[in-house]
Amino acid sequence: MKLILFAIFFFMLTVNVTASAAEQYVPTISVSGEGVVEAPPDIATISVGVVSRNKDAAQVQSENARKATNIINSVVTLGIERKNIRTGNYNFRQVYHNDDNNRRIFDGYEVTNTVTITVNDLSKVGKIIDAALSNGANQIDSLNFGIRDREKFQNDALRLAVRDALKKAEIAAAELGKSIVSVRNVSINSSSIGAPRMEKMAMMNMDSGFETPIESGTLSCSASVQVEFEISR
Repeated sequence: MKLILFAIFFFMLTVNVTASAAEQYVPTISVSGEGVVEAPPDIATISVGVVSRNKDAAQVQSENARKATNIINSVVTLGIERKNIRTGNYNFRQVYHNDDNNRRIFDGYEVTNTVTITVNDLSKVGKIIDAALSNGANQIDSLNFGIRDREKFQNDALRLAVRDALKKAEIAAAELGKSIVSVRNVSINSSSIGAPRMEKMAMMNMDSGFETPIESGTLSCSASVQVEFEISR
C-alpha cells in the first residue's frame, strides 16, 4: 500500500514540475537591426597655421604675430564673427640641425601659430582658405565638416535601427506562425558619424579667378541594436 501511495505521489510531483517548466518557458526571437541616415554637413572647422623662422627671437615672434593678425582680420571681413575664431595652438621653440660631424648647430627660432575658424556658411570655406593663404598662412592643418545637431542625427539612425529589428522579427515570427508579444531586452551596440561622401562645392570668382575648390560631401550616421522579442506560443 505504501509503495502504491509513493508511486502516485511521485507521478503527481513529476506532472507538477513538468507543468511548471512549461509555464516558465518563454519563446523568444533575437534579431539585430541596422540604421543609416545621410545628410549634408552644415558646419565646417578650418585650422590654418603660420610657421615662422628667424635667428632673432623677438623678430620671429613679431613676424608671426603680424601674419596671424592679418589672417584673423581677413577672415572677419568675410563675415566670420570673432567668437568663431580662436587660437588652436601656439608653439615657440629653438631649432637645431646636425652637421657632417654630427655636431648640433643652432638654426634659430621657430614659432607656430594655429588659427581655428568655425564656419556656418559652407559657401565661404574656399574663400576663407584663400584669404588665410594670401595673408601669411603657410599650412592648412585640417578641414572638418560636421552637423550642428549631432544628437538628432544619431537619434534618427537609432530609430531606423530599431524599426529594422522589429521588421525582421515580425517577418521571422510570421513565417513560424507566431506573432510578437513584447520586447524582453534591447542592446544598443553602436552609433557613429562617418566621414563625408565627397561632392564638389565649386567655385569661381570672376574678379580674382578661381577659388580653392572644396568638397563638402554627405555625412552618414550609422547605428545598430540587438533586440530580443517574446513571441506567441
